[in-house]
Amino acid sequence: YLNQIDRVLPRLLALYDQNPISPTLGIGDRFYWSWKIIDFGNATFQGVAHGLSRLVVNGSLPQGMDSNLIIKRIIRICRGVRHLQGKNGSVGEAFPNESSFCVTALVAYDLLSSIEVLGDRISDSETSEILNIVSPLISFLRRSDEHHALISNHLATASVALYKFHAITGLDDRCDRGRLFLNRILSSQSSEGWFKEYEGADIGYQSLCTFYLADLHRLRPDLGLLEPLTRSIKFSSHFLQLDGSFGGVYGSRNTRFYYPSGFEMLRSEIPEAGCLADFMRQSIRSNSVVTLETLDEPNLAPMFNSYCFAAEYFNISGSTSPSLPCHNPNLGVLHFPEAGLLVRGDQFSYTIISTKKGGVCYYQPRDMNLKKVIDAGAAYRNCSGEVYTTQALQHDNDISISPDNVEIRATLVRTNHIMPTPFKFLVLRVLNLTLMRNLRLGNVIKKCLAWLLINRQRKSSVANRRTINFQSSISIRDELQGESQDWEKIDISEAFSSIHMASQGYWQRQDDSK
Repeated sequence: YLNQIDRVLPRLLALYDQNPISPTLGIGDRFYWSWKIIDFGNATFQGVAHGLSRLVVNGSLPQGMDSNLIIKRIIRICRGVRHLQGKNGSVGEAFPNESSFCVTALVAYDLLSSIEVLGDRISDSETSEILNIVSPLISFLRRSDEHHALISNHLATASVALYKFHAITGLDDRCDRGRLFLNRILSSQSSEGWFKEYEGADIGYQSLCTFYLADLHRLRPDLGLLEPLTRSIKFSSHFLQLDGSFGGVYGSRNTRFYYPSGFEMLRSEIPEAGCLADFMRQSIRSNSVVTLETLDEPNLAPMFNSYCFAAEYFNISGSTSPSLPCHNPNLGVLHFPEAGLLVRGDQFSYTIISTKKGGVCYYQPRDMNLKKVIDAGAAYRNCSGEVYTTQALQHDNDISISPDNVEIRATLVRTNHIMPTPFKFLVLRVLNLTLMRNLRLGNVIKKCLAWLLINRQRKSSVANRRTINFQSSISIRDELQGESQDWEKIDISEAFSSIHMASQGYWQRQDDSK
């Protein structure tokens, strides 16, 4: 973890305005304060105060760095939040007057964690100053909600922020709002163990949700989070692949990054967490998974904090837990019908299939010299040139499963690749400056945007029947059904995506390896 942190730290520190006479002192969005090519500041960058605080306290700064100067930076980063706050106390990520529930929760959590970690390394007046900055963020979380989707990692961030604010200040002793968000996460947790991300299970974001819930469990063990976290981690363990990757297009949000902190924190209480962390540490070392070093700036802060947390809880001793599912040659076929995910392990290979995404298939032979198969689904072009695929998440696919054969019939859905244009930006900015100043109307518009970019499904009258057979290695056969005489199958030999999701597609070693 520290190797990655040390390599990223120069780029990270260079993001922040350190000009002492600048009105944007401490702000980390260079496109805003330095390049001046956007008209708002993304507040996500301010969360780095948390990770830096952990490096200072644990003596983990690179050799030669002065901890007192880094604390000075941390205070400036916290103060920079004031410049980014709206009148309602919130901050934004994607556009002016956004009132982002997610990023407001993230910044509140990270600034509070900085106070918690630094303790008496900062003065009482500096602590009070940071709490005065955080208070409007907390007030916003107490009277607002996220309406455009059920996104468990966002709710977990808000819940732990509210509980942490009470732990530090003693205010809001019942923490009703934090409990409300936590109950929503737990009540929507699948019996299979996963937490909902939009319409299903997403392995990458599951690891981020685990991070926040693990910290809440550390803070408040009386909340009974050990059992739901155990189920979550057992579910997640099935989606480590033999090549060291984690997650993929078969998830609801297509992500394949890995936040390590929750698993390192829980290794002493949940054996599977330690086993998973040990395995993924090797993946990080070999770049076989999306790592801190390969992320772009908008996602850098939370991953940086997770790596700093993981480094603090790192335990060099090996895990004594049972082997991971991918290492079990007698696993057989495991079906998670609520998630729409099927896992198959035998002496020759390990395979993950999404039945709700038209048969997205990740096949990995145990002999690493043999070719793996990553098939992201069937794609077709109609007579009008429009592209349709089976990759959209659909809960009503017809499926048939046997030990050596899987069949999925999925309706073809048009790809959802909307690109920004000057006119679209003009419309968005007019909305930002008018209707979206009202929190309620803003939430309605954000719900519409989420539908346009993520949830909209333009279905065709044509379906694809995919047959995956394991009797001899693996074979995948697609067959069109319906009025499809003018449709042409697109031959794609690599993974593709048919949906908008900003956090997908980060590089890992397998992308350019044999």
